[in-house]
Amino acid sequence: METLADFLTNYIVKKRAISKEDYEIYHYGLQTGLEMLICMAVCFFMAVQMGMMVQCMIFFLVFFSLRSFLGGLHMNSFMACFFLSCTVLYLTLLLVKYCPLSSRMAVLVLACETVTVCFSKPVENSNRPVNEREKKEFLDKIYKILILLWVLIVFCCALGWSRCLTTVGYTLGVIIISMYIEKVKTRLKRGKAESV
Repeated sequence: METLADFLTNYIVKKRAISKEDYEIYHYGLQTGLEMLICMAVCFFMAVQMGMMVQCMIFFLVFFSLRSFLGGLHMNSFMACFFLSCTVLYLTLLLVKYCPLSSRMAVLVLACETVTVCFSKPVENSNRPVNEREKKEFLDKIYKILILLWVLIVFCCALGWSRCLTTVGYTLGVIIISMYIEKVKTRLKRGKAESV
């Protein structure tokens, strides 16, 4: 992936579309974008094979909108992230397909998850620390997304779309689990650093 990003970045520098000083920024953006594109393409392919494209899109919509501000588990390499992401999506879709929740149960689960999210602090990433102003902005955005999510939940309840509710519930659960795994991982790293 890095080789392709190198090639593309060098190409746009040669064409003078960007300056050499901006090389690293564009290289990182291209590499990250290509990695995400490949991961999403594989995930969509799996969803099509399972006949669950709508649920996959709901998963990505909920996951990306909230996880951007809540934080969560970060892997150290593209391959680890790729395999974990594909596995998590696949397992979530299997749960939706074979362990569906009734509308009432899904709403109950979603209410508990919403409370959990509201009382959990977003997970900071050591690669991108956030200041107090950004934390406040993130919380505002999280609350707005949760309000929109509840509009979707009410809409799905009104139409009897329990599979949609199940997908949202399991996806929010994945986000919460990811947050707590990253918090534990961070505490363990700090503990090791302090003991040295």
